[in-house]
Amino acid sequence: MKHNLKAFTVIEMIITLAIVTLLTGYAMPGYQNFKRNQVMTLSINNLVSSLHYARNQSIITGNDIIVCPSVSLNGCDGGSAWHLGWVIFKDENHNRQLDSNELIISTEQAMEENLEANASEFRPIIRYDRLGASPGTNLSIRFCDQRGAEYGKKIIVNNIGRPRVAATNRC
Repeated sequence: MKHNLKAFTVIEMIITLAIVTLLTGYAMPGYQNFKRNQVMTLSINNLVSSLHYARNQSIITGNDIIVCPSVSLNGCDGGSAWHLGWVIFKDENHNRQLDSNELIISTEQAMEENLEANASEFRPIIRYDRLGASPGTNLSIRFCDQRGAEYGKKIIVNNIGRPRVAATNRC
């Protein structure tokens, strides 16, 4: 009895591996961009969600609520670097600083290491008043990674207190 076995020849296997290598080489840069876009979008959505939460808490409780960058998650010690983490707290005495008698409502850990989120040094914190407004100038928090300004985005918080996402032209 004769069996017909079908197998790859060495040449067919080399050609197949070459084609797979070429296709992988073309797909990898697109995948890397996709992955970086997803990391940035997730981080932006996380911060926007925190801003909505803080705004709602200010309306519900009738108190000033502060959202500020924080490295230690024990106060506003992050300067204007939001990628290091942030804290949300009830500001009972309206001094925009976390005092020992004030309640921390929420904290958020640092973002992924290749992502930076920076606000203007002139307005590094967000204060929501009892009506949910954020009086003062608009706040912009720019998100950038190693790809540069072409892929950057920013969160803009207007005086009414609503955050929105837009493209940015600088990092």
